[in-house]
Amino acid sequence: MVKAGKTDKHSAKDAPSLLEVMGDQGLLSQQVPGYAPRQAQIEMAQEVAQAIAQAETLLAEAGTGTGKTFAYLLPALLSGKKVLVSTATKTLQEQLVQKDLPMLFKVCGLKGKPHLLKGRENYVCPQRLEISQTVEQHSKENWKKLARIREWLDEKTLTGDRAELTSVGENDPIWQKTCARLEFCQAAECSSELGCFYPEQKLKAQEAQVLVVNHHLFCADLALREQGFGELLPQAEIYIFDEAHQLPDIAAQFLGFSLSRAQLDELIRDLVAAQKAEAVESQNLSDQAQLLAEQLKLLSETLGKWEKRWTWEQLEAEAAFQVQLKRVIQSFTQLNDSLKKMAERGKQLSALSKRSKNFLEQLETWRNETHENQIRWLESSMGRFRFCLTPLNVSAPFSRQREALGGAWLFTSATLSVKHNFDYFAKRLGLGDAKTSHWLSPFDYGKQGVIYHPIGLPDPKDSRYIKICLRAAWPLLKASKGHAFLLFTSHRALQEAKEILETHWQGSLLVQGEQPKSTLLERFRQEPEPILLGTSSFWEGVDVKGDALKLVVIDRIPFAPPDDPLVRAREEYLKEKGLNGFVHFQLPEAVIAMKQGSGRLIRDSADRGVLMLCDPRLSNKSYGKTIRESLPPFPWVYRAEDALPLLSLDEEIL
Repeated sequence: MVKAGKTDKHSAKDAPSLLEVMGDQGLLSQQVPGYAPRQAQIEMAQEVAQAIAQAETLLAEAGTGTGKTFAYLLPALLSGKKVLVSTATKTLQEQLVQKDLPMLFKVCGLKGKPHLLKGRENYVCPQRLEISQTVEQHSKENWKKLARIREWLDEKTLTGDRAELTSVGENDPIWQKTCARLEFCQAAECSSELGCFYPEQKLKAQEAQVLVVNHHLFCADLALREQGFGELLPQAEIYIFDEAHQLPDIAAQFLGFSLSRAQLDELIRDLVAAQKAEAVESQNLSDQAQLLAEQLKLLSETLGKWEKRWTWEQLEAEAAFQVQLKRVIQSFTQLNDSLKKMAERGKQLSALSKRSKNFLEQLETWRNETHENQIRWLESSMGRFRFCLTPLNVSAPFSRQREALGGAWLFTSATLSVKHNFDYFAKRLGLGDAKTSHWLSPFDYGKQGVIYHPIGLPDPKDSRYIKICLRAAWPLLKASKGHAFLLFTSHRALQEAKEILETHWQGSLLVQGEQPKSTLLERFRQEPEPILLGTSSFWEGVDVKGDALKLVVIDRIPFAPPDDPLVRAREEYLKEKGLNGFVHFQLPEAVIAMKQGSGRLIRDSADRGVLMLCDPRLSNKSYGKTIRESLPPFPWVYRAEDALPLLSLDEEIL
């Protein structure tokens, strides 16, 4: 583990107490306009402080509005220890580093400082930019983008972080040609003395008292340490995971892998460009790359055009796929061997040799892996495909690394439990020894909203289901003049709703996927009579307060598709252990997702509105009770007219 460098630590005995900061007439009340002590927040902070003092693990579920951010930051800061905070979203990262932490350091009179560390591909590589501008061929538009990156690098940035570069899109392919990719940095032996930004960022991460990262970077570090290949992050004494409900699935991504056709296509394009720049006489290398491209195209054709997730067992029965996969690996092996022989010709070829070797090893592992804890599956759609190897259980490696690192560990979210029981989350990460605590939201759900559950809707499998749900929601949509989130469990249902509403709704219709998420949310807040249609990414991490959002409609209980390879594998895995896949996997997952979606409605003590839950299984299936009892304690109504008053702007109705 990379040891922390010299930090700006303060002595814990010199710091104020929690109550001196958070209590009545405390430092926050004196210095922060609008701050008022909250009992649940203070209680959570005291529990966190105890866990830190005793180096324990704590699972803390805190309802919306509890103020959990301050509740974990303050005891961590006042301890004087090195802290790592991991989040799931950029929004929360930016809030912590730009607003909350600087303010709390100041209020408490502490000298420490926070630092935000991102994955290396978020930082520009001056050497790769130079190569792209001198030896590669580009379109006219890409030359303009490269010029913007150069101007930003030379005249504006101090960090090299692409978040500062607003003139080039975050996911623009040209960024992939200029960012600090690992294999290039290894080939070029990069360092901060050469003008590289990432080594400098890592040094600042070691020096900071509070290091903020995202779950992806933490889990990438976890995977490296588990494989014995080194570390990305400095060691801390306190580990805090906000939005922790997402952590098990992200850990599974990094403890396995995915390899897409897009990655392979990019490798081929980069290789052809590098051959022309660094080994112009070796045309055979480009010819072999083009042959691999042709073999990949033929492999794609064996999978068909339609979107599908394949299990390995399904693919074993596809003779054409198996034959073509063998040809792809043969072609790839020949290319990799040739590239290895030419790696010393230049930095680009050296870096590409490392990338090629890694991809080939992943492909061969995917083809041959038979470990019972690993599920092999493939995702295909319209000429695209992605090989995936995913562990069914990450509890053992996560638990091993937690024990090796030591210190205090806090996992917090508004949605960690099922009916206040934390077993499902705890078992997924091997946290059986953790203490658990739960604090209810301070919001007055009885007055701020209702759950409208219309009676008489058909089974969700009915072909008319979405149309009938929209018909039931129509009086509410008209009364609220839009200002509604319509959340769906599938893209197919979303598209069906879009087609219906396009011909009936006169206001703004905002559809996930048609614009960036941030743009859609900004338009939703600004435009008259907006309706936003979204799937999974809008069920959580979206914060719209006030009258901009008055109605949230959820079409179905968010059960995972039963034919999904991961779902089938996890259910079979549980069955072999004598457990019920529905009870011990499908239902807890649905409850947590349902709690997230329901949590979009009330984000502030002044908010009010209606949560419309359409799925009749909530009331006519036995498991519906488990879901209902896990949701915010809104009153339930079953007629539209009983919900309409909450959608009026007339405050006297309350």
